[in-house]
Amino acid sequence: MSLIAEPPVHVQPYHHPRRKDKVDLAAVADLIHKHVTESICETVFIGNRTTERQRRWSLYAMAHFWIAVSLRAPKSLTHLLDHRQQRRDPLIPKVEATSEAFFSKMKNFKWGFFYALFKTIMPRFIKEAPCVYASQVEDLRKHFSEVWLMDGSQLAEVARRLKILRHVRGAMLPGRLFAFYDLFRGICRHLQFDPDAARNENLLATESLQLVPEGALLVGDRLFGVIKHFKTLEQRKAYGVFRRNATVNISRRIEIISRKQGGGRSYLEDSLVEIGAGENKVMLRLIRYCDGKRKLEVYTSVLDVTKLPPETVVELYGLRWGIERMFFDLKIVLKLSRFYAGNPNAIAAQVYAGAMVYNAFRIMQGHIAQEHGIRPESLSPAKLYPRLIDACAGIADYHLTMHETIRANPGLKFNKPPFENFGYATATLETLLVEKKFKPRTKGLPNPRSVWLSWKKVRGGKKMLRECCKLS
Repeated sequence: MSLIAEPPVHVQPYHHPRRKDKVDLAAVADLIHKHVTESICETVFIGNRTTERQRRWSLYAMAHFWIAVSLRAPKSLTHLLDHRQQRRDPLIPKVEATSEAFFSKMKNFKWGFFYALFKTIMPRFIKEAPCVYASQVEDLRKHFSEVWLMDGSQLAEVARRLKILRHVRGAMLPGRLFAFYDLFRGICRHLQFDPDAARNENLLATESLQLVPEGALLVGDRLFGVIKHFKTLEQRKAYGVFRRNATVNISRRIEIISRKQGGGRSYLEDSLVEIGAGENKVMLRLIRYCDGKRKLEVYTSVLDVTKLPPETVVELYGLRWGIERMFFDLKIVLKLSRFYAGNPNAIAAQVYAGAMVYNAFRIMQGHIAQEHGIRPESLSPAKLYPRLIDACAGIADYHLTMHETIRANPGLKFNKPPFENFGYATATLETLLVEKKFKPRTKGLPNPRSVWLSWKKVRGGKKMLRECCKLS
């Protein structure tokens, strides 16, 4: 007998789509260009500059260039810049400057501008994003202002052999990420880049927790289940659900709130405990769950059982895989596992551009699911996102072609053909659904690295970090 209840009746039922169900893919290009505008980039640059100048390669031009890199995944940056000069790629803004000017600009242009641009655009993305993900725990929205997942991840190794890495053995990792993932909107709410791949994730989490709003609920793995994070959340009037950390001992067991016994050795126990001592004393609930091979021990600072029942805690922690899926989509589907430069400024620019594209795609995924009455999780990112990339490129080429046609025929009026006439603008819903696979996936994930280095371990790396990575 299972101790976890079935999904409530308000979960949106799944229906098998009809073959005639058409999905509109054209809106994703408008979503990106509507928010990454020249005026917003100008405001961000003026608000964060010290001695930098925009010149021809402005923040707006570089932002759209790196968005094109995330969409195109070119062979090299030089290859994409050559297409820009020949006007072969409509996704890249026209800039009257040489390729050498771009590389010189990126070497000295602080990545804090791209971080500030990401933060500025996020409130606009939030308004566009429907709350349709994770419908099985939708009742949590009544009790918490936000439900976020938190985790960190190392970036893929630098493939290009730079001069600074000529005598270095082992994989060179260009940095580390820490992120908050919005469970119900399905987007990345916060992304922090650190060029030091050896930086402790708990230190990044301590800095990022200052951004958590009042009344929010955070879900994380055992690495973050430490006393200092619970104390920080308590000060911010927020809550946490973290897997039990073996280094955190229980100082006192107060009472057992409830215990359910299932078949065999299955059980679900909810107890009130106290961890820490003195000023660091924290009262928490400890939820222990065992069902066959699956065993789980979770701390939560939500003491009101009516707000967060133990069954919901177990189900909610199972949804923590959503942020792991976000990192997978960023690295594999959106090609963030391939970096085109060893400069931390260029790496961060590619990271934040990829995050903006990812959020736009997730918003589109939510709207498509809402329009067709299905769960957004039933849409496959590996199938949907490449189609959205083709739609962005096709629509940009369409607008450029129409602009050049009108300019070549002054005084004439043209009727623009609708997007539905082009194959890249629509897709059949059936072709975008997740397929059930009976064999585990073994390809696509990067190989584990036994030996890796951070920039600080490389001769001249500390100096490069000091020059490149000061936030504006």
